[in-house]
Amino acid sequence: MPDSAPEDPTPRAADSSKKRTFARRLLSTLILWASFGTAFYLAWQWLFVSLLAVIALAALLEYFHLFQEDRHRRFRSQTVLVATLYLGILAARAAGLCPDWLASFDGGALAALVILIVASRLRRPLEGLRSLEEITVAVFGFVYIVILLAFTGKTLLLDLKNASGTAGTAHFYVLYLLMVTKFTDMGAYAIGSLLGRHKMVPAISPGKTWQGFAGSIAFAFLASYSAIGFFGDKIPLIGPGHAAVLAVILALAAVVGDLAESILKRSVATKDSGHFLPGIGGMLDLIDSVLFTAPIFYHYLLALGA
Repeated sequence: MPDSAPEDPTPRAADSSKKRTFARRLLSTLILWASFGTAFYLAWQWLFVSLLAVIALAALLEYFHLFQEDRHRRFRSQTVLVATLYLGILAARAAGLCPDWLASFDGGALAALVILIVASRLRRPLEGLRSLEEITVAVFGFVYIVILLAFTGKTLLLDLKNASGTAGTAHFYVLYLLMVTKFTDMGAYAIGSLLGRHKMVPAISPGKTWQGFAGSIAFAFLASYSAIGFFGDKIPLIGPGHAAVLAVILALAAVVGDLAESILKRSVATKDSGHFLPGIGGMLDLIDSVLFTAPIFYHYLLALGA
C-alpha cells in the first residue's frame, strides 16, 4: 500500500500563530493595565490625563503615518502642535492650574487648527480637490483621535461623588468605562475566534462575525455588573438598570468604533496602524473603541445629573 499523504502543516502553523498573537496581546494588555493601574491607585487626575495625552499624540502620529503620500501629511506639524496645546490645557485643568474660562476648549482648539491650516495653505498653489482633501485629512484626524479621546479625561473632571457624598471618585467612572469597553473588545475577539462563522460586515472587516458581536454584548454585561458588584458604592449614578443600558450602548459604540478604524485602515490599504504594542498593533488599534464609547459615556453621565 502506498504511504499515506503527509499531514498538512498549515492548520498547525495557524494554531501556533494564533497562540503567539494571543500571548503577545495578553502581555501588552497587562502592561497597559499596569500603567493605568498605577495612575488609578495614586488617584492623580493629572497623571491619568497626561497618560491619555501621550497615547493620543502617539495615535495621532500613527494616523498620519498611515497615509503614503506626503501631501496627506502636509499639516501634521500644525495638527500635533494644536493637539499638544489642547491636551496640555486638559492636563492643567486636571492639576487645578487652569482658569475656569478654559473649561471647554474643544471648539476653540478646532477653530485654531482650521485657521492655522488655512493660513499655512496660502503659501502653496491650489491643486483642486486635492487641496481640500489634505486639509480634511488633518482636521478629521484631530477630531477623530484627540477630541474624542479627550472625553475620557473630561470624565475625570466631572464633579462626581460616591454614595456617601464624598467627592473624588471620578476615576472609578473612568475605570468602569474602560472595563466595559475593553471587555467588549475581548468578547468579540474570543468568541469570534472560537465560534465565528457568519460574517458581519465582510466588505469592511472580514474578521468580524455575528457570533463575535454576540460575545461582545455578553462580555459588556459581565464587565458592567462586575463593576457595580466590586465598586458600586464608588459609582452610585450607575445602578442595575443603568448598568444594563450602558452595557448595550457602550458595546454597540465599541463595535462601531472598531469598525471605524477598519474603514480607515482599509481605505489606506494597511493592516495595523503601528506595531508599538505586540499582538495588538499600534496605539490607534488600542483606543479605536474607546474613541466612540468615551463621548457617549460622558454625556450619559451628564444626563444623569453629574
